[in-house]
Amino acid sequence: MLFTTLLIDADETLFDFGKCEYHALKNTVESENLNFNDEIYGNFTAINSRLWREFEKNNITRSELRVQRFRELIEKCFDGFEDADKLADIYINKLAQQAILIDGTEQAVEELEKYFDLYVITNGLKDVQRGRFSRTAITKHIKKLYISDEMNVQKPRKEFFDIVLSDIQEKDKSKILVVGDSLTSDMQGGRNAGLATCLFDPKDKIQMPNDLCDYKIHRLTEIIPLAKGEI
Repeated sequence: MLFTTLLIDADETLFDFGKCEYHALKNTVESENLNFNDEIYGNFTAINSRLWREFEKNNITRSELRVQRFRELIEKCFDGFEDADKLADIYINKLAQQAILIDGTEQAVEELEKYFDLYVITNGLKDVQRGRFSRTAITKHIKKLYISDEMNVQKPRKEFFDIVLSDIQEKDKSKILVVGDSLTSDMQGGRNAGLATCLFDPKDKIQMPNDLCDYKIHRLTEIIPLAKGEI
């Protein structure tokens, strides 16, 4: 086998984050008797995505991101409502309850465990990620969760991966594969750490070859023949 160990991203690689986010935001907004619709959700995802990219670049802190996305959403969609901190707190609680996996993930992770040591690497908030993983059956197949919120450093910084690599069992970097959906976080992070990278791209959005990706897959189980050198 080319690889013994997988470092797997959580959101949009294991979890269907779009569905999780949608339901969490809907429940949050409606808990304050505010109207919710798809336009509001679209505004939130645009704001949230932009701020997460700024977080990855170390331009804003996690605590700033947590509340700023709701300050901007309120300004755009909820004139007269003022408590962004309250919405932020409710949203974290609601999101921690959303553990919707991408279709086929449970079966895929169970199969992958037969061949690899599995670790999760995520930039998500610790309360959210711990809450969600506690609600899924895949947790028993994962050796450890590495959550940037608990490590005080985020992907794609090399320091994040240095902590992970110093802790996991496999010490040969050539046997470790980073798997995730994000070019800027997962693939760039793997490159920064000198690790092989595999883009999870089920909708075939990213053209190959790509300087950040050694491999691309559409289903998680494709890692098995890949690691055997069959594809």
